Amino acid sequence: MTFNTSEEVIKFLEDNITTPTWVGTARKNSEELKALVNGKDFDKFLIGKIEHIESDSRAEARKKYAKDIRSVFERINQPRVNVFTASGGEVINNISSTTLSDKLVKSLAQFKGQKSIKKYLSESFFRLRDTDPNGVMFLEYKADEDIYPTYKSIEDIHSYVSDGQLVEFIVFKAVKVSDYLVWRIVDDKTDWRIKQDGMSFTIIDDETFNHPFGIPPCVILSEVQETGSEVRISPLWPILKDAEDYARDKSVLTIYKFTTGMPRHFRFEKECKACKGVGKTGTGEEEKGCTVCGGKGNMRKNDVTDVTVIEMPREGEPMIAPNIEGFISPDLKTWQQYKDDLKDSEDLMDSTYWGTRRMKEANNETATGRFIDVQPVENKLNTFTDSAEWTHNTLTNLVENWVFNTPKDEHDYHTIYGRGYILETPDLLLDRYNKSRESGSNNTILDKELSEYITAKYQNNTSLMQGMLKKATIEPYVHLGILVVFEIFGNVEANKKVLFNDFWEQADKENEVDVLRAEFDAYFIANNSIKEPEVPTPVIK
Repeated sequence: MTFNTSEEVIKFLEDNITTPTWVGTARKNSEELKALVNGKDFDKFLIGKIEHIESDSRAEARKKYAKDIRSVFERINQPRVNVFTASGGEVINNISSTTLSDKLVKSLAQFKGQKSIKKYLSESFFRLRDTDPNGVMFLEYKADEDIYPTYKSIEDIHSYVSDGQLVEFIVFKAVKVSDYLVWRIVDDKTDWRIKQDGMSFTIIDDETFNHPFGIPPCVILSEVQETGSEVRISPLWPILKDAEDYARDKSVLTIYKFTTGMPRHFRFEKECKACKGVGKTGTGEEEKGCTVCGGKGNMRKNDVTDVTVIEMPREGEPMIAPNIEGFISPDLKTWQQYKDDLKDSEDLMDSTYWGTRRMKEANNETATGRFIDVQPVENKLNTFTDSAEWTHNTLTNLVENWVFNTPKDEHDYHTIYGRGYILETPDLLLDRYNKSRESGSNNTILDKELSEYITAKYQNNTSLMQGMLKKATIEPYVHLGILVVFEIFGNVEANKKVLFNDFWEQADKENEVDVLRAEFDAYFIANNSIKEPEVPTPVIK
């Protein structure tokens, strides 16, 4: 949408000066999401008095000592990191101008604070979308020198009209400057600044300019809308009520630990040695309260040198030692039940979110465990990847328009995200590969499982991972041992496996696979000293 004249944009602002109802709803939702997921004002939004059960003082204490539950969401969302670390994917650059291509690539590589666009999105996109689904990522720029993303929360936004995750126009909340207000409205052509003095509106010409994007340069964080409303829904929506219950139950456990978690010492009353149990010492005018027992007549604290003397029981009397003192243990069964309930609640949220349960007590597993069925998780990750990839490319297209200084109908730079997610530990993947190899699975399956293991094993060392993947591609009979190769193919072929390890030690692993394969063939011809025995030609008589 374009406001063609200053009169048109001023008339729109005059008619829509009141913040829309949906914005108020979106702001309230965002505040509650930030309390739940980030812990911001946690006690204000989530820890209230349990009516008809809890006293005011106990409710206040629970509110004071309750801890937020941000760690729960960190654990539940941990697999989502796969969106930005998955193997595969590619970048397509068909820009013919080297100068413009270099400028675009540089802008994307230093998108925000020297971070690439993908790095920026990996740190910001999902985190912001979880807690502020109606917020936007908005591109700002300085002439033709620099372009960078900003986050505009729903608190900063007066209104917008959406078109999917794009907007037809966006109105930012007025900013007070001196004794007047300044409004900002961005449509598909112009970045407007309007001064409001009382109810008088005028365009600030020096700060109003046409932009090169062709659309308002922003992306709404969430793609899911409430039906018939601009209000957007957080991806965490299915588990929010369960999370609220978890927060309350955790606060109850915290108070239980404070009030009943300390073992209580008990003992029979011990007479004060100084005052003989009367609480006073001295006589007459010199009589005063006993300073040893504080006037109580009995000892309130033990000394490490104290000895408790017990009269010898007479015949028929019970033996009371050692039960003259001890500790009353807290109700550990109830305590454990609280902890089990919290664990069950987290498991429920986790399985609801990902569509399958996790096994957390298996051997060689991480703290977050492994999924019983990875297919629902991959399906969910694919939806996350679709969203991140679309956002990435939409922002890239806007940067490309800025580089070319004109809106483009066709864009020549595109990023495809990888889908090779790592959802299981390297040990588990290696065990699966070895079992498949022992059972005689075909090479297609073995190649896939070996690639998955290498990717998981070396995911934090990209250079080494690429080298190991090349090695697996080039190594002769990679899924077979030397003895098996010897028995099936003979001495010369078995020697290829022996010589390959020597070759790989000195090979330039930066070379392409075809080059490395040709280099190994030449190396083998030069170093192989084993010849197959000649088979005599049969004589026909």
